[in-house]
Amino acid sequence: MIEISPFGSERARKYHLVNEAGMQVNLTNFGARIVEILLPVEEDGGLRNVSLSASSDEEYKTKDPYPGATIVPVAGRISKAQAEIKGKVYHFTENEPGRTLHGGVNTANEQYWDVEVNEAANSVCFTITLSDGSNGFPGDVRVKACYRLTEDNTLEITYTAQSDKDTIFNPTNHVYFNLTGDVRQDVADHQIRIAAETYAPLGEDNLPLGRLESVEGTPFDFRVGGTFAQGFTLEHPQNQLVKGYDHPWVLNQVAEPVEVVSPDQRIRLTVTTNQPAVVIYTYNFPSQDMAVFHGAFSLECQGLPNACNVEGFGSILLEKDQLFEHVTSYKFTWF
Repeated sequence: MIEISPFGSERARKYHLVNEAGMQVNLTNFGARIVEILLPVEEDGGLRNVSLSASSDEEYKTKDPYPGATIVPVAGRISKAQAEIKGKVYHFTENEPGRTLHGGVNTANEQYWDVEVNEAANSVCFTITLSDGSNGFPGDVRVKACYRLTEDNTLEITYTAQSDKDTIFNPTNHVYFNLTGDVRQDVADHQIRIAAETYAPLGEDNLPLGRLESVEGTPFDFRVGGTFAQGFTLEHPQNQLVKGYDHPWVLNQVAEPVEVVSPDQRIRLTVTTNQPAVVIYTYNFPSQDMAVFHGAFSLECQGLPNACNVEGFGSILLEKDQLFEHVTSYKFTWF
């Protein structure tokens, strides 16, 4: 039974999924968003919320509109707030100096999506159409974001899209995690493994410099595991630049390219995706009302940021009538 309840304002709804193991997920149609991921791990049988959450749509609007949200059409930053698509230059909304961040202003993470509930599949799908010219992006783009909670404690996210014009499209989910369940403590002692040989260094404008560098000998080397603390010492110029991590790693083609273990060793999170990269942001410029500095981390699976303007970063072109599909899964094991 997928329970539906109010979530703040009149249009906002919360959708509650649960499986046989007792894992629970709360979603909302406001931004096609993950609100809570609840795991029955506490010694007293209680639930631990391992995602950064707000209590209503209004709270997200006033504090931080990104946590848990679907980011479309293009995640991350676009240089000069423009891109060339099939020989034509399109200009996008500049919501940072000289840049477009996360698709511009008043985009889908702050909209109310249509909803389809499938109790048999234990899933909820949200749909929206991004109108032609919205924030400068071409095409009426029909987007569907589906969340399914499985019996093996996996939250599956599937994004599909089609456009009636050639456009660019690179979605992600902006869920933040803290596996301690307490976003008032930092994530420095989380153990993380990333199957990645290279990462994309950033410039002063937080845009990738346009090249990939080896992780060897840097705080970006998590191939055999490490903690976020190795980048929080801020000895490396790239960590100093963003006060932690806000970087893309190019993932190796392995079954579970990312794994995170909680400091108390009670929870393991593994990630699978059909996307080439993961962007990890360690809440370096926090909304203090929601979490402390370094109080959460993202695992945003996507194409490389600014790929539309960087040769060698892959293509995020979505051609007219082409079907786009992105699949990312977060699997939880607890002990």
